[in-house]
Amino acid sequence: MNKSQPKSGPVLTFDHTFFDFGRIKKGEKRTHVYPFTNTGDEDLVIEIVSGCECTELEWPEYEKFKPGESGEIKATFDSTTEDGDVTKSIDILLEHTDPKTGNQILLELKYRAIVYE
Repeated sequence: MNKSQPKSGPVLTFDHTFFDFGRIKKGEKRTHVYPFTNTGDEDLVIEIVSGCECTELEWPEYEKFKPGESGEIKATFDSTTEDGDVTKSIDILLEHTDPKTGNQILLELKYRAIVYE
């Protein structure tokens, strides 16, 4: 790396940040995987991934991803308590701070479903 280039730090890049489950019968569970890659120039660690009570999340908690390494976050939506057209957010908190702002890095994924009886 050229010394005049500033470091970008860890950068969590997703293949996609939105997924549409389409129509789901009330009470069904559906799972989707969000693949990601560390496209930055420093190791990356995911500290917390959170969503609503209707979303079960699996992620590589506190696993270190070197630049260029990939992983995934798996979200399982349980439609039991939902009705109609719903859009849900999944928040991702990295263990790192943004080199420009000094704030902890927070990212967001979303998914949508139409729940019917």
